[in-house]
Amino acid sequence: MESSQNAGKKMTMPKQHLPENRSLQDMAWNAVLKSYRFCYYTGVQLIRYFRRYKKRLFRFAVSTRLGFQLKIKKRLILVGRKFRFAMNDAMRPYRQVQRLKQSQEERLALAEELGPKEVRREKSRIWRESLRLVCKTLGTVFNYVAPVVSFIILVSLIHQNTNLQFALEVEYNDKMIGYIAKESDFDESEKMMQSRIVYEEYQPPLDTVPKYTLKVIDKEELSTVNEIADELIAASGNEITEASGLYVDGTFYGAVENAAPIHALLDSMLNQYRTGDENERVDFVQDVQLSKGLYLLSSLVEPEEMEAVLTSEVEGKVTYTVEEGDAPTLISQKMDIPYFQLKALNPGIEESLLVGQEVLVSNQVNFLTVKRTVTEVYEEDIPFGTEEVVDANYAKGYRAVRSSGVLGKRLITADVVYVNGLETDRTEIDSTVLKEPVDQVVTVGTAEPVQDLSSSSGSGYSSSSGGFIWPVDGGYLSCGINGYWGHTGMDIATSRGTVIRAAASGTVVKAVRQYYAYGIHVKISHGNGIYTLYAHMSQLAVSYGDYVQQGQIIGYVGQTGNAYGNHCHFEIIINGRFMDPSKYIGTYYPGR
Repeated sequence: MESSQNAGKKMTMPKQHLPENRSLQDMAWNAVLKSYRFCYYTGVQLIRYFRRYKKRLFRFAVSTRLGFQLKIKKRLILVGRKFRFAMNDAMRPYRQVQRLKQSQEERLALAEELGPKEVRREKSRIWRESLRLVCKTLGTVFNYVAPVVSFIILVSLIHQNTNLQFALEVEYNDKMIGYIAKESDFDESEKMMQSRIVYEEYQPPLDTVPKYTLKVIDKEELSTVNEIADELIAASGNEITEASGLYVDGTFYGAVENAAPIHALLDSMLNQYRTGDENERVDFVQDVQLSKGLYLLSSLVEPEEMEAVLTSEVEGKVTYTVEEGDAPTLISQKMDIPYFQLKALNPGIEESLLVGQEVLVSNQVNFLTVKRTVTEVYEEDIPFGTEEVVDANYAKGYRAVRSSGVLGKRLITADVVYVNGLETDRTEIDSTVLKEPVDQVVTVGTAEPVQDLSSSSGSGYSSSSGGFIWPVDGGYLSCGINGYWGHTGMDIATSRGTVIRAAASGTVVKAVRQYYAYGIHVKISHGNGIYTLYAHMSQLAVSYGDYVQQGQIIGYVGQTGNAYGNHCHFEIIINGRFMDPSKYIGTYYPGR
């Protein structure tokens, strides 16, 4: 009785929307249905049809090949009918899935009215039915796909283990000239043919459009690009001969009947750079080919003419990149050119020569360039890093090495390229660390310097006041700032060898022994962008990186560099500006 009542409800109940918790199930169903539809619409059932009716289709194809007398129209109608049948057969599982889905929706909606227990039972039955249908569908798809995959594998195996392949039969000017794999091969052959006849007014045949026919041939029957070019030359109707043509980077330079001297010349050019190393590879940078085939008589040249072309020079630049320590005379020795020639090519090379600068060595290059590639194994230093340790006991700007760094070592395998004997490229292949580097440790001061840098017209600041002190033991102001054009400090005149002291505490950032401009001089950093400079010394008493206290001896008065008479040139630089030292230390020696 209950079942009859339920059935009545089923017939009269309107369709209801599914609950939100079934959205995931709907999405899964839609994905399955869309995938199934895609598979069948892309030809899976067509493959099944062809497999089922392959004999009839084969007979149909043969009869069509033989002629049109076998009622082609009727066979096309038969094919259409079979195609419709195959499509209906393919869509049958899809329709079953649609009907099952609609039925499940109605059953689930009815079960929701009967309570949660019935809903769980109905969902269990729905999932079992769905799983069976999905498995059946997947099995059907597998049955269709498996023969296709097997067929592809079979064709591949046959293709790999036989010498048969598809090719295009080329007919040119009503003559079969060979077989090619693709139409672009004929275009390449035509370009090669055109390059061989550049020396003659050539009129191609009127019918120059090739005709292609698909054929199954033995792989050995396939023609090369050069063979097709020979056939095109032969079909031109001009006087031809068998010879070897020279091509450099695809450009034709003529042909010779006897290629032995040219081969010997090319080998000798390569042998100049061979060292006998088993790891080396020597070849031309350009693509050089001697191609044997048919050539017009007008394209022939004498072997001597071709040798002259191969050994000639053409316009081009040869440069050298300046390395550290290089000088013009050293560059001329490295590049094996006279010094006067190097100067003529690079005017002013003696005045300006910077690391990384390109120097012109020659404006002529060889027609052929030889490249030698060799695999080299060598050791290389691994630079160490720097670890900074801040220390508030030292003024800002102070830097001192606490422990020295140690270079590491690594073993490198690299391909090194030499062009005409000069290294042009180095490509690392492998690297093995033999010794790890050890970082150096540097102490860095952070304390702010205690200095009163307010200007003063007094006799100078003492050490107790925290300012600058008079830097020389004695002396007098002989020339102030701007005493002449370009004078950026004050000159303190005194006798040679007089002691020069640090005007304030700081770190030596320059301690230079040179004999032009400032001569022997010292530059000290006092932090906060403040520097002092002491020039024209006769002798240094400090080194780069030293931390000096105010009043410490840093050098001795002299006359080195661009100087007249013994004196100390003293500068104060604050934030890049040259200040007047007399406003900070006065104009005369205050005494000690």
